Amino acid sequence: MTRLKTEWVEYMIDGMDAYNQSLMQKIGVDLAGLAMRTFHMTQADFDRARACNKVAVVPITQGEGIIGSFSESVAAIVRSMGFCADVMPHTDVDGIYDGYLEGCNIFFFADDIRYLALNTKTNKASDNNYATALGFIEVLTALMEKHGRGIAKEKILQIGHGIVGREAVKILKQRGVDFDIYDKDQEALAGLSCKKLQGPAQIRDYRYILDFTNEGGWLKDAYLADAILYASPGVPYSMDKAAEERFEDKAVHDNLEIGTAIMLGEALQI
Repeated sequence: MTRLKTEWVEYMIDGMDAYNQSLMQKIGVDLAGLAMRTFHMTQADFDRARACNKVAVVPITQGEGIIGSFSESVAAIVRSMGFCADVMPHTDVDGIYDGYLEGCNIFFFADDIRYLALNTKTNKASDNNYATALGFIEVLTALMEKHGRGIAKEKILQIGHGIVGREAVKILKQRGVDFDIYDKDQEALAGLSCKKLQGPAQIRDYRYILDFTNEGGWLKDAYLADAILYASPGVPYSMDKAAEERFEDKAVHDNLEIGTAIMLGEALQI
């Protein structure tokens, strides 16, 4: 996972109501609805899960140390979905023990290598790389449906074939989605059978885009068609300022929220 910065996440602590309203306007569901949609849960299923699960967010000091506001932001995301969630008062193993003492059964924690959710009742784990890929594929699917298009009937462009991008390729193939791919590192695409774009100018030929790159501002407005639908967890954001302003209502991007919501949804599965 990309190592986040405090300024990339701290707005979530008090900003989840506005975030969920914006997501609802763009794709027709908020984070709770997205998790239900992704895992085919009914409202009754989700309400039962809210009632019988308690979430602990455990700060981890390993590696480069704690990212300011990260744990508090994760807890805010989970609470915005209607679940009880608290940041533990201690870190690392001591923090896990705090959660045990408080009766928590779902634990969120991250070090420099992995961001994980673990349900100790069911032994179900969710890795952020997979959850982020799954979540943004579901977001693009919902965004397309909102605009009268079906992902199964259209050509998709995936940009980026790193850790999250590789997970996305697996999911798109499993779902039978027709997609092409671009990565500035052509060697990263070795072994893929789909069409590989040779340069960013070709991106303009596509209307439906999943972007899993993490280089800020490289995706120029001139590279994009006049009407696109776009979903990206890339940190920092790929679009330059002109593109970001032009496609504000047709693009879904966030730094942590969707991946975390899908982690929770997956951790609830039996």
